[in-house]
Amino acid sequence: MTKKSTYIVLRDLLIFFVVIFVVILVWKNNIAVTAIIIGSYLLRYVLWPNREDHIVFAAGAILGSIVEIIATRVGIWSYTLPTFLNIPVWLPFAWGFISVLIIRIAQSLKR
Repeated sequence: MTKKSTYIVLRDLLIFFVVIFVVILVWKNNIAVTAIIIGSYLLRYVLWPNREDHIVFAAGAILGSIVEIIATRVGIWSYTLPTFLNIPVWLPFAWGFISVLIIRIAQSLKR
């Protein structure tokens, strides 16, 4: 793995853990969690732009949300503070952001 690939993996893992930590601190406020996730994604995109990220984000948000809606609807699990269709408003954005991070980390590890 090159130095650049190592940097990208560590950077995106750090972003992931920082966002998770901050979300844990404010988890009872759906609007704050949503803002943190969207803001983090936009900041990451501004600092390290990649047009493909938007496609990955949208696909992850849509597919992840569909699975979550189905799973909560049939009773596999539930959320403490759901806002629509048994899921929190921030969940599609979380799925989108984590999809981008997974793809970018995987691509860096592949190099």
